[in-house]
Amino acid sequence: RVLRPGGRLVFVEHVLSEDDPLLAMQQRAMDPLQAAAADGCHVTRRTLAAVEGAGFRAVRAERFSVPGYWLISPHVAGIAYA
Repeated sequence: RVLRPGGRLVFVEHVLSEDDPLLAMQQRAMDPLQAAAADGCHVTRRTLAAVEGAGFRAVRAERFSVPGYWLISPHVAGIAYA
């Protein structure tokens, strides 16, 4: 995975809830079923922490929820700059 200097990684991901402990517990409980039903897709990832820890020059991101999507409601979107 290579990104040229000055390049950008644009991302939008559903993530583990960080502000609703009950939802996070439900996500952890349902993750194996979600992964099996959705071709390996997990609802327990902490994508923003992974991107922030990957050594990018800068990361600009925001968290948001998509109403009505229960397990996959919490999202993060942003741009990481190489």
